[in-house]
Order: sequence, then structure tokens, then C-alpha cells
Amino acid sequence: MKKNVTRKDIAEEAGVSVSVVSRALNNSGYVEKEKKERILDIAKRVGYVPNPMAMALQQKRTRQLLFFCGDLTGTYYNQMYHGMAREAEKRGYHVLTIMNEKDFEMVKTMLVDGLLFPTEEVAKAYAEEVGKNYYLPSVTACFDPSVVFAKPMPTVIIDNRKVLNLAIDYLKKKGHKKIGIAVPFNEGYANLRYRYWKERMMQEMGNECKKYILDVQGDLKKSENPIAKDDRNLSYQSEGFVYMDLFFLGKQAAKLYIQEKCKATSVICFNDDMAFGMMEELKKNGISVPEDVSVMGIDGIYTRERYDPKLTTVAIHPERQGAACVNVLIDILEGNKYKYMNYSSFEILDGGTVKDIGI
Repeated sequence: MKKNVTRKDIAEEAGVSVSVVSRALNNSGYVEKEKKERILDIAKRVGYVPNPMAMALQQKRTRQLLFFCGDLTGTYYNQMYHGMAREAEKRGYHVLTIMNEKDFEMVKTMLVDGLLFPTEEVAKAYAEEVGKNYYLPSVTACFDPSVVFAKPMPTVIIDNRKVLNLAIDYLKKKGHKKIGIAVPFNEGYANLRYRYWKERMMQEMGNECKKYILDVQGDLKKSENPIAKDDRNLSYQSEGFVYMDLFFLGKQAAKLYIQEKCKATSVICFNDDMAFGMMEELKKNGISVPEDVSVMGIDGIYTRERYDPKLTTVAIHPERQGAACVNVLIDILEGNKYKYMNYSSFEILDGGTVKDIGI
């Protein structure tokens, strides 16, 4: 069996100390030019491969970041992760992923430099359970600027109030007054988007706006406050693969729309996946988008390119949000200046699912 070459072996051949070899290989600290070149030549010739564990312990840095995301099946968080991974690679880091949001204790067994969270809710749960006694630099994607952490945590924020207002302004310019919303369930930022829609639409048309709520799970009839996590299983399975099916919930929203006596001229769906499902079910029932009803999404995920007509949506660019989270975290790790509140951009992406009825 071939012996693993160590830094001691290189030091003996080069006639220098192990510390000089380490400085040359790590490119840290002064080493005479000729000595450094000789050390690097020897290392290359003998096939020296550094031990990543030893290097991490020596440098007190693994260049690994951990993304605590419980569900990468959804396109939004998949795009967010890709944005993180690509940006981390540019700066010499890698992003690992844990798919169990409840197993925060696992963090203590892993060699990583910092943590990334997909939402403020997951970040808050970690901070309360583990983070208060086990410090690792952390950054979270965030959808509620008002969130307060027990200990300050940098955030990259999508301001949902502004997102909903942008969508409503866009629809109003197209002549729409009866602007509905499709809500898949009453928790998390589904509730947040519902509340911001209601806040604005109450100003526009008072209590009449409640006629245009497509409440898929019926939760809002019980309470408009977000419900606690319950035992309902909203996951689905295909070929043994378990996932949250917002597309199916969009189809359920379309069925509610068909049953309603007072119909909105346009509907803002909780997200793009839900909008896709709603569009398909409406089409199946002979209702044309946008001729009979306009449909709008939120997210701007890449799969909108696969639908005809192409979905009109508010793009909140998950890959940019993920990349920004990584940059803030690496700035913390490398001692650079950073901000605690960082706002991520969003914009309207025109498609073919909103009709101009103001002409």
C-alpha cells in the first residue's frame, strides 16, 4: 500500500522545517522565493494531498457553510440553494444541506463555519433551541421585516407588503378592481401575504374584498390569525418521493373560484406553483386565462417558461436572495463590514395571464 506523503516528508527532502512547508503550502507567512518554489515542486512531484480535517483544525476554518432547509422539492428553495452554492463557490466556499429542520442538534456534530436558514421561522427556532448556547455565525432569508430575534441575526429580506402592493398596483393599472387572492393554508408567509393583501384591499373596497378570498383549507373561516402547526399532512408522494404539492392546492383554488357567485376579475396566487395549478384546472373546466379571469403569481421561478400562456408574476429572485445570504455570512466570517438588514430586489415579470380590462 502506498504511503501517504506528509508535510514532514516534504520538509525533510527540502531541508526545511515543517512550519516553513506549511507556510508555503498555505500561502501564508513569509517564505523565501527559492525555498517556496522548491517546496511546491516537491509537493507536486510526490503527489502530496492535504488532509482537509487537519487543515480545518489548523486554520480554524472549513470553508463549508450549512443550509438548514427542510424542503428542497419546491422550486423556490431549490433556486435559493443554487444561488447560495454558486456564490459560495466564487468566494472559495461550499454549501452543505440538512433536510431536517427539526434536528438542530446535528449542527454540533458537523464541521462548518456558519449557518444559512431559508426563513425567519426556522432561524428563530434554531436560535431558541441551540443557538443561544452554541454560537455559529448565522444568516437567514427573511420574508417579514418586523421579525425580532432573541439575539440579533443578519437577514436578507423580501418585503412581502411591498410585493403585494406592487402586484395590486399592476392589476389596477390593467383596470382590475375585483382583485382576489388564493391562499393554500393559514400559516407562515401564506398568512403574511394574505394579511398584506387584505390590508390594501380593505382600503380599496372595504369588506366587499372578502368575497374574493379563495381559502383552500378553510382556515380563514375559523381565524385570520396564523394557526399553529397541526397534524394535517399536506404532503404528496410520487414514485416514493414526498413533496409539498402547491400545484394541487392551486387546482383546489380553481374549483373554489368556479363555485363562487361573486367572482374576481383577477386572482393573486400565493406563489407561482399555485398559479400554475389554478390555470390548469380553470382550462380543464373551459375557463380561459386571461380572457375570462386573470391570474398572477409571486416568486418568478424558472418553470414559468414551460407554461402557455406564460405566467405574469412578481419575481422575488430566490437565487439572488440566496447569494446575498452567502455574501453576508462570508463577510462576517472574513471580518468585513456587513449590515443586519439587507433588502432583496423584486419586480414584475410580464406574461400573458393578465388581461387589460381598462381599455
